[in-house]
Amino acid sequence: MTQAHDPKFPQTSSGALYPKDYVVGIIDDLQEGRQAVQAFEKAGYDVNEIRLMEGHEAVEKVQQLDEEKNWLQRVLSSFQDTTDETGVHIYQLAAQQGKQILHVRANSAEDVDPISALMMRYHAHAIKFFSPWSVSDIPPQSLPGH
Repeated sequence: MTQAHDPKFPQTSSGALYPKDYVVGIIDDLQEGRQAVQAFEKAGYDVNEIRLMEGHEAVEKVQQLDEEKNWLQRVLSSFQDTTDETGVHIYQLAAQQGKQILHVRANSAEDVDPISALMMRYHAHAIKFFSPWSVSDIPPQSLPGH
């Protein structure tokens, strides 16, 4: 899967959002989401690799991407929608409900658990890691202290 030209909104070749090498979670409260971003910055994570998408922003971006798809991307996207096992739809649904989507880049597999744990301190849920070839659910019980 290739990343699109906009690193803030990485996409597959079919035009779907796919945040490769990112841990992604839903944070219901905007203020908590902003506090989580500050906590990641304070912990030394690169500010350019942390992205809090407010619900309305995520919805608008998905709509924009859908409108910009060429005919081949539309065909691939419709096929992908029927076979999607990544669970990305939960983030779209959360965004439509006004919830925030937090993305933090994991530079290695070892970064996934600490990132997930810090997200959970701010009540993130539906946490997933998007590796180049798969999507992994991060169950709370797998993290230290849970």
